[in-house]
Amino acid sequence: MENWNKLCYYLSEKIQTDIQEIEFEPIVEKGLEILGWDEFSGDFEIRPNYQLGSTKNSLRPDFVVKSNETGEKLFVVEIKRPKTPLSNQNQIQLSTYMRQFKLDFGILIGPQIQIFYDGDLNKKENATLIDNIEFKRENEKGKKFIELFSKDKFDKNKLYEFAKNSYKKINERETEKQIKKQVLSNDFKGTIWDLIIKELSVEYDINLVSKVLENIKLDMSEKSTSTEQIDKVHHNSNYQKENNSYDILPIELNPVSEIEFKKKLLSSKTAYITTFYKNGTNSQKVWNANRFNESSHLLGNIRSRQEFRNGNWQELKIERVLVSIYQ
Repeated sequence: MENWNKLCYYLSEKIQTDIQEIEFEPIVEKGLEILGWDEFSGDFEIRPNYQLGSTKNSLRPDFVVKSNETGEKLFVVEIKRPKTPLSNQNQIQLSTYMRQFKLDFGILIGPQIQIFYDGDLNKKENATLIDNIEFKRENEKGKKFIELFSKDKFDKNKLYEFAKNSYKKINERETEKQIKKQVLSNDFKGTIWDLIIKELSVEYDINLVSKVLENIKLDMSEKSTSTEQIDKVHHNSNYQKENNSYDILPIELNPVSEIEFKKKLLSSKTAYITTFYKNGTNSQKVWNANRFNESSHLLGNIRSRQEFRNGNWQELKIERVLVSIYQ
């Protein structure tokens, strides 16, 4: 851990102002020496000029670390101003060097250290960020960085295993995001409501179940810290007031009694569904209830209509529904 703490001191703590890259260069060179790489011994080149084929274009990476025995390039290091946030353009630049030199690993050093991978596991257009390491003393990720990129411990096989494990974590995070997005979606909330109604209707009358659920809100949100949670609760509260996103769609009957309504519907086989929208407008449709019978569930039948399903009525900005029988 001592060498990592030294890197934190020289590459971050000791730097008080946002110096230019050219001033940062000898500091990073000292960092490479802490890792055991030495320019005098031929372990790395500083700003080497590599010609691209027969063209006049050339590449000048900040540092290219190589084997002083075989001359094989091992990884490339690109540096940026230590107090300026790293950007996507910085990553693309490093990725270009890695592609040209056919290097699996590259390091970007600025306010933090970023490790990039561009070997067989990478299927993206540019190299993939596989680790982001803050300059904090006693940082376990920093300790791992020292183990992987120190000269005396440098091993391509260990680096590959590190990349492989990193990709597994990246894929897990992406899958977690997909699952979380699906669980928190309005469509999934609708699915949960359907399961609740189906489960309770085994024991209770579905009309009574629907009536009870009209006064219950389903709120599923991501866990967070106390301050974030307060802000999120406030946000969700406003969102619910504005969008009715987690409510059961209010359905009013005329006549009000479900027993009386159902009796008249079975007789008339016709009802009128008036939909009221949040913008103050409304629309009316005729409900042809020829298939409605004694065993049919009244509110369940109404809620099964496409526009009244959970998720759809919120999107259509429906405020409430009035179902009437005129005789």
